[in-house]
Amino acid sequence: MNLHLETEQNKLAGMDAADRIRWAVKTFPGGVAATSSFGAESAVLLHLIRQAAPDVPVLFINTGYLFPETLAFKNRLAGLLGLGVREAAPLPGSPVFSGEALYKTDPDRCCAIHKVDPLRRALEGWKVWITGVRADQTETRARMGLLEERSVGVYKLNPILDWNQEQVNRYLGDHNLPLHPLTALGYTSLGCQPCTAPPRPGEDGRSGRWAGLEKKECGIHLM
Repeated sequence: MNLHLETEQNKLAGMDAADRIRWAVKTFPGGVAATSSFGAESAVLLHLIRQAAPDVPVLFINTGYLFPETLAFKNRLAGLLGLGVREAAPLPGSPVFSGEALYKTDPDRCCAIHKVDPLRRALEGWKVWITGVRADQTETRARMGLLEERSVGVYKLNPILDWNQEQVNRYLGDHNLPLHPLTALGYTSLGCQPCTAPPRPGEDGRSGRWAGLEKKECGIHLM
């Protein structure tokens, strides 16, 4: 099914986040999957999905470089919310398996091998990909739409794109949802362990990702 993006964008703009997810499963029955990094505030999107469309599977990219706390948080949230999580990983022979520290010498290529390529393969056959990106996170994300057509052959739905931090915090509190355990140590955005640090005082929440580099995105939202 081919959608008229401008028409659907206008329609989605008048809906709340849960109804945007319901729109996806109604429009593409059996063709919708979500992704989650099981990061700092991932419980928000996952809870919305559980309430609006509990049969939607959650794709999780295990790069091999994740914090042990992230893997434990994934298991905790999956059990708490009753999620169907499908794990994807880099191909055998990737640098993570050989011990090559590609993240030090070529972080863009490292992300492409360990995150972008596994997700590209995991999305094969799906029609809609639901993410938790928000426009207030980065300049790149501020230019994204509620619904996008991606070159990998799926529509990308960003149901909380227009949420701000206050709305996220309120939703977490209203539903008694847990944060990633490393938020207690000052982490505000969680990715691969070698490339993630807590932000310094006065910096934005994603500044601890690839600190010291111009890099702001791993590439999965730019496919």
